Amino acid sequence: MSQQPVKPMADHERVLGQIQRGEIRCGADAAREIAARHQAAYGDAVWGPVPDAAWADAIAALNGGTNR
Repeated sequence: MSQQPVKPMADHERVLGQIQRGEIRCGADAAREIAARHQAAYGDAVWGPVPDAAWADAIAALNGGTNR
């Protein structure tokens, strides 16, 4: 049995496959959750004070509570 040569995959094909399989997330909601985790972990040293309620809600959700 002969093995087929491995064809390199373009980065965009690899990333799109990971998104389709649910291995990684992208988009505004995912970015907000990541930023909220960093804000919760490092405080205002990262970006300064939270400018709006959406960020505060995301941080509160990570901590198991609500902001309102």
